[in-house]
Amino acid sequence: MGIEYQRNMSIKYGKKLDTVDFNKLAADLADKGVFLVDHWQEVNTEDYGYQEVSENTTTFQIVIDDKVIMNVDWYSDAELIVEGFTPLHPNIECRSVKTEMTSKKWLNPNGHVLQLSIPLDGEIQAFDSWGRNRVMYSEVSMVASLYNYSSGVELVFELSWNCEKVQRKDDIEDAMVKAPLNDMGAIQRVIENRLKLKKYGFDVDDVEIDCEFHVVSESRSECTPDIVKQVREARKK
Repeated sequence: MGIEYQRNMSIKYGKKLDTVDFNKLAADLADKGVFLVDHWQEVNTEDYGYQEVSENTTTFQIVIDDKVIMNVDWYSDAELIVEGFTPLHPNIECRSVKTEMTSKKWLNPNGHVLQLSIPLDGEIQAFDSWGRNRVMYSEVSMVASLYNYSSGVELVFELSWNCEKVQRKDDIEDAMVKAPLNDMGAIQRVIENRLKLKKYGFDVDDVEIDCEFHVVSESRSECTPDIVKQVREARKK
């Protein structure tokens, strides 16, 4: 039976951005080679920033003798109205009206997973093709994500290693701490260099950190303070 080692680390920045500001942050990060996508989506660099968008809407008119008597948003409602009034008004009918509206807005990112074009030690997976967005270090997988929770912006690293047998402590540390360390620092650096801009106003040194190691279905333990310190110091290199 195989064993999965997991290491999860969350860096909580303590303030939630409104939707427009988070969309602006996503555009700023894309300019620096960090793209918010879903777990399996390839990167399209045109999916970020302040852009013109078109929205199509359809409404339904209730018409009697070529006179519009009401508008409804749902075809099912229009059908019921026509059916109900037909005995009184045999000429009643429903007409659909399609409207296209064009405006400019800051685009919403398509997900929370970070896909990367910055230089990394690990091997970036599926940047320009469909596939699971992650970074690989031999057999260790890392997924980085950025969330805008009600409790605040949160950077999350999720590492996993599927093994056929129990691994030595030193081997686990080499694979799941040392191998991704520089990349975790690089990702933090890009994120925090944007967050601390005046327009976002974050104090990136005043953060809350949660970090856990656990073996699936077996045991769980907190990361040692030394491991947490190593990851935070890596962003300064």
